[in-house]
Amino acid sequence: MLTLFIALTAVAHAQFAEKTSGPYLDVAGGLGMGDAPMAAGPGWMGGLGWWFGRYDEAYAIGRYTSIGATLRQDWVHLSHKTGATVRTAPMLEIRRGNDLIVAGVSGFVAGGPVIVQTPQRRTLDYTARAGIGAEFRRHRFWGLTLRLEGGADIGDQVSGVFSTLVGVQFSRPAKTVK
Repeated sequence: MLTLFIALTAVAHAQFAEKTSGPYLDVAGGLGMGDAPMAAGPGWMGGLGWWFGRYDEAYAIGRYTSIGATLRQDWVHLSHKTGATVRTAPMLEIRRGNDLIVAGVSGFVAGGPVIVQTPQRRTLDYTARAGIGAEFRRHRFWGLTLRLEGGADIGDQVSGVFSTLVGVQFSRPAKTVK
């Protein structure tokens, strides 16, 4: 009987979300780890990009994909002999996320060059990173974020990089895509 009911019931197509897109801006700070041997230090990130997807701008509900530029920088102090290492990584980042009114979660992959500067030398290496982000919306256009990322810097040697960042994100629908 249940199978017959499901087969004869018309499919409902409630569409409260429209194809929408808009800019986003992230700023965060926290703890970064990297180098070989592994060491920790303060770090920050800034991101700017464009998102698109089925999204309800009034209630901040929907799925989205975004592409943008992210700048990550960490200051790691290994020892008094070597001094501080500054890793600066401008990366291309792709995110896939889902927002449900006040909470959102997204996964991301990013990659690009990384400039590693010590008091003795400066090198140009490469980095690949992935992670997850969570957002608690205080307003439909901005919210508080937590970002966990990990990956590897590849150059003369391969070293793991990890970070935990807390920040704010602003995102706003700019136009409806037809």
